[in-house]
Amino acid sequence: MKKILTMLLTLAMSFTLVACRTAEESVEIEESSRNKETTVEGGGANILIAYFTWAENAVLEEDVDVVTSPSVVVPGNVQQLATWIQEETGGDIFSIRVTDPYLSDWDACLERANEERGSDVRPELQENVENIDQYDTVFLGYPNWWYGVPMALLSFLEQNDLSGKDVYLFCSHGTGGLANSVEQIVETSPEAIISDSIFDCYEEEAASSEDEIRSWVNDLGYSFSEEPNDRDDTASQRQISVRIDDNTIVYALNDGSAADSLYEMLPLSVEVEDYSTNEKIFYPEEGLDTSNSPLAQGGSGTLAYYEPWGDVVFFYGEYNENPGLFELGQIVSGEELINQMSGTITIEIAE
Repeated sequence: MKKILTMLLTLAMSFTLVACRTAEESVEIEESSRNKETTVEGGGANILIAYFTWAENAVLEEDVDVVTSPSVVVPGNVQQLATWIQEETGGDIFSIRVTDPYLSDWDACLERANEERGSDVRPELQENVENIDQYDTVFLGYPNWWYGVPMALLSFLEQNDLSGKDVYLFCSHGTGGLANSVEQIVETSPEAIISDSIFDCYEEEAASSEDEIRSWVNDLGYSFSEEPNDRDDTASQRQISVRIDDNTIVYALNDGSAADSLYEMLPLSVEVEDYSTNEKIFYPEEGLDTSNSPLAQGGSGTLAYYEPWGDVVFFYGEYNENPGLFELGQIVSGEELINQMSGTITIEIAE
């Protein structure tokens, strides 16, 4: 069962229980200014989606059972929810990752999580948000670990001042529901404007919660409304050609910031490599700016940029969505030639 929980809280009242939530000490949550008459214009430039997921914080063992422990395999439950929010809002996405990963065995992971909570540990994070001040709105996602938040989430909150920012929580959990997680977040970020509209779902239902979480974002007033015709017109003016010997492949770039970065580098002469069974890749000398870029969602013929590795990808087969994979454009002609790419190719602005 997927649900949106609304908690009407005051100092004189205790929590109203919904589904599996446990009754705990009441916490006052400020009413956010989320109620907007129109959807967000301009692509969520001031929106951050920050999340912690086990899948991106675990050492994946070769014999891990992906059937009994599906949330440890990318994309994890919370990671998938965050991806849909990013697509709906157009905001920036940030994965909270620890320097010392957890084991992929669920019992061992929970044992360590329980020890960290008992000792009030703040795990060290791999990286931090570059400029938290640029964001007015933060969507914060996490799983329920031992009836609360993973302690890495508290590390994130203590390193990033959310005072005065609108904060919306989303959570994947088991039978414990939200448990004490909201109280922990409120206590750690007392000056944040934490909304009383919280999205939560059972962990086994996270993968099928797309419609519900998109609807939640839309109800909050944060759905990114864009004009498809404007984007198509822009893309048609920005075509690039990829020359392979005497053959040419043409792509239409979108108007995202990563596509802008690639366009400004042209012309390029690069060495293309095989990767997996459905893509060719190359590494530009500099990373691309993904601050305002759509995530890659299409299939064969997609031109994309995988930010974690810094490589540009030519897809010639279907692929899985990933929060670090950003679309640069789509094929216009020559799709049948992509899998023939090898050696040196030349990329330039199409005439």
